[in-house]
Amino acid sequence: MGFETGALSARRWRQHVRCFLALERLASGEKIVAVAFDHGYTSQSAFAAMFKRHFGRAPSAFYR
Repeated sequence: MGFETGALSARRWRQHVRCFLALERLASGEKIVAVAFDHGYTSQSAFAAMFKRHFGRAPSAFYR
């Protein structure tokens, strides 16, 4: 038994999940760099670029 991801590839689906999990942690006040590394990014800037593509703004500006 499997599950459907709709039109998303497995890679894109994982990225969506990571974005929303990261969003929860950022909302709780965790540092961006810690969230980035914990979600498998090799740098804060790589995480910020992905986050901005996904949500339309940088993680540092998201909860302002």
